[in-house]
Amino acid sequence: MWPIVSIILWGPALFSLLLWLIPQHKHKEIKIVSLAGTSLVLLATIFLFSQVDFSLGHILPETEIILPWIEQFSIYYRIGMDGLSAPMILLTSLIFFLCVLASWHMEKSLRAYFSLLLLLQTCVYGVFFSLDFFLFYVFWEVMLIPMFFLIALWGGDRREYAAIKFFLYTFFGSLFLLLVMVGLYFLSGKTADSFNLLALAGGKFSHSSLTFFGVNVSLESLFFVFLFIAFAVKVPVFPFHTWLPHAHVQAPTAISVILAGVLLKMGTYGFLRISYPLFPQAAIAFSDIIGALGLISVIYGALCAMAQTDIKRLVAYSSVSHMGLVMMGIASLTPAGLNGAVLQMFNHGTSTAMLFLLIGILYERSHHRWIVRPNGQKGFSGLYTQMPKFSLVFILAMFASMGLPGLSGFISEALIFFGIFPKFTLMTCLAVIGLLLGAAYLLWLFKRAFFGEVLEEMKQYTDMTCWELCYMAPLCVAVIFLGIFPAPLLNVMKASVSLLHRLVTNVQGS
Repeated sequence: MWPIVSIILWGPALFSLLLWLIPQHKHKEIKIVSLAGTSLVLLATIFLFSQVDFSLGHILPETEIILPWIEQFSIYYRIGMDGLSAPMILLTSLIFFLCVLASWHMEKSLRAYFSLLLLLQTCVYGVFFSLDFFLFYVFWEVMLIPMFFLIALWGGDRREYAAIKFFLYTFFGSLFLLLVMVGLYFLSGKTADSFNLLALAGGKFSHSSLTFFGVNVSLESLFFVFLFIAFAVKVPVFPFHTWLPHAHVQAPTAISVILAGVLLKMGTYGFLRISYPLFPQAAIAFSDIIGALGLISVIYGALCAMAQTDIKRLVAYSSVSHMGLVMMGIASLTPAGLNGAVLQMFNHGTSTAMLFLLIGILYERSHHRWIVRPNGQKGFSGLYTQMPKFSLVFILAMFASMGLPGLSGFISEALIFFGIFPKFTLMTCLAVIGLLLGAAYLLWLFKRAFFGEVLEEMKQYTDMTCWELCYMAPLCVAVIFLGIFPAPLLNVMKASVSLLHRLVTNVQGS
């Protein structure tokens, strides 16, 4: 299976280079090559899933590749896939494929745009495939370059500000990731496994300490806090969230979809792949604090969403709320909470991608995103009458985001609540407020924009085209299918989640 893994990881980067062989003015050829690249990777991902067995929970040996890279410093090209990374890899393949379709009508600097988009896809895969800390860090950092330019060159009026803020926040968090990586290299004795994430796991550094200004500090706790900052910025967890609304509002539609659908999950994946396995005792010790910050994100994000008059900013703050729930599930360290968190990472990626794609479709007709304009007038009204197909798809995305039974969001949120209730009983009751607020701001949005008389300026709006319906269809199928029958995805992740749970609880028991 290793050739398939290599195709998935490096295929987008190869097609990114191929685009530069096509003259800039040949827009059709550029789009077709970009679509071919993402289609090939999506098919390879589906084929890989059909050929491997996730029941053991370990890194799948048929997907693992270990090659020497910088041997004198024990750095290896070490990649592989298990039940934790597999859902994120599938989600990445699907989202990037749909984003190429959603960018089909883009005309500005098309070759550079799609080249950066495909390069970003390889960087995201690199984070999810990496089993070497140094390799993980390289992909984590390089991802900033295409993302920065995609926002700064193709974004809205304040795109430069949003791109710089995104870059600085994420780079700030990455510095803490670098400190931990260097510290572990020396702490592990600079051996052959100094960057091997699998070999470093299991609480090997629980007895290491550092004397700092006469105070004895546990290195495990210190490194865990550093990693928390690095990954919390990406999630983002309150109070590291302020870059997110600016980046979402200014980014073009496809980049907003990738940001909410995939990039935010890199933060929570970092907790599951690095923080918890390497420092399980610290994870247990800080679980209450992480759960509390997740709760604050749930309620604060929902309250901020209710206050928005820009529809894109509203959905951006809703992501802060939903990812806060994921953090609570991870902090619970229960099988149900961890399974629900990983499932919610996937389900939030699909439902939020739907919402941002729909906002992009609406923006193409209206050239604005105001629910209520600054002068107090309605931005939209009567969309259901004017655009019935669009409205039906929006209803599906809205109910999936709210966690309505029968749709994907309900299953993952229910599992999280099953998991967090025994550990955080009071916080669970308070988190329900976040769900209520989530229903409130989405229904408030729907009432304002979709009911009432059609505004005069909206009478020229056209409903969703066949092209738009085609690239929305896979997401519609995903939120319905996983809402009714989530077992296929749960079967992929449950063994790896159980392995992580046992790793932490065994350390706790010892």
